Amino acid sequence: MRKASVLLLLVVSGFGQWAGARDVAVTGVAGRSWLNQLNRNFEVTSMGKTGHLGPAPASAEDRSRWQMGLSTSATDAVSLRGADLYRLNCQSCHGETGQGAPPEINSLINPVRATSVAMVAARMKATGMNMSHADAVKMAEQSKDALLQRLHNGGQDMPAFPHLDDSEGRALGAYLKQLSGLPCAEREQTSVKESPMRVGEHVVKSTCHICHAAYGANPSPQQIAEGAIPPLSALTSRVTLPQFVRKVTAGAPIVMGQPATACRGRMPVFFYLSQDEAADVYLYLTLYPPYKFAALDPAGPVREADRGTADGASILSTSIGSDSEPPSTPPAAQDQALEMSVAPSVGFGLFLTLLLAGGFTFTVRECMRLSAVAEALNPARALRVSDASPEAENRQEDQRLIA
Repeated sequence: MRKASVLLLLVVSGFGQWAGARDVAVTGVAGRSWLNQLNRNFEVTSMGKTGHLGPAPASAEDRSRWQMGLSTSATDAVSLRGADLYRLNCQSCHGETGQGAPPEINSLINPVRATSVAMVAARMKATGMNMSHADAVKMAEQSKDALLQRLHNGGQDMPAFPHLDDSEGRALGAYLKQLSGLPCAEREQTSVKESPMRVGEHVVKSTCHICHAAYGANPSPQQIAEGAIPPLSALTSRVTLPQFVRKVTAGAPIVMGQPATACRGRMPVFFYLSQDEAADVYLYLTLYPPYKFAALDPAGPVREADRGTADGASILSTSIGSDSEPPSTPPAAQDQALEMSVAPSVGFGLFLTLLLAGGFTFTVRECMRLSAVAEALNPARALRVSDASPEAENRQEDQRLIA
């Protein structure tokens, strides 16, 4: 089990290098939820709902039966196969079999099968059309390019997955071939070594962010009853680590309505996530606080200012030791911190703009002044001007007559 002392040590030490993990930059989540971007209501979508329905409110005795049992060491990297990457990134919408929920969520099976030369040729033959091997290869390559483009750039209803790197993409692609029944796909299966923080990033950006906005105010029980979904930035201040792990993996009632009453809630139970993976989500959100705008999303290792060593230690200490009282850090403090961090940047940018504009104006005026002075002091130009006067013309005429 992950000990509290180990977690606190990791926070204080800045997490350092994860034993055996790949050197992959972990970044915070930012922006609106995917449902919000689509202007789609949670009640009328199948996105993010392949889990089970949570339990109804239970007695204190029933609640005490659930136990948190994290099994892996917090300092070790984990080996993720393509099947694991599919669970963390794709299963919440496309389901365990990849069939999706048509017509809203398309199946992954046929698009993946279209990348196989053998399956393309077999399908064309079954329809009575003969296709050369070269044409089948060309069609399969086009299908592969289209599939990769959809994965990286998203589509009309599908979000983009830019956080997946090449190694993860290859492992995920190999599993999709196996899931789709492509010949010899079992031989292509690979794995990647990931830090617990990277595991949490996968779940948050591909599953949680479908419904939960990265940043925002913490809704009241009445607002939740009316359909509001709490933002990810308020999560670690609303619930403890054990409460979160239970909510994600086993389900737990939520306080809703006016007067506030324990209810079943709308969030599904993601039964296919382990307690360790749910804990990785909590630690990721703790050490990489969500941002309101993507432009503020820091790349690379977590910064000291973002980590908040003392705050992180306090939150984790409270989270591990209790399953009833959440930490007391209000979302308003996070709002104020963001405003304080953004305001100096905006003010400095405005000051720099005004300074450049003033300098440019001064330079133009100074050039014009110096040009005028130079013209006045130029003897040749003065001579040309004087030669054009009537007196000069008279002197030239007298000299001509004398000659």
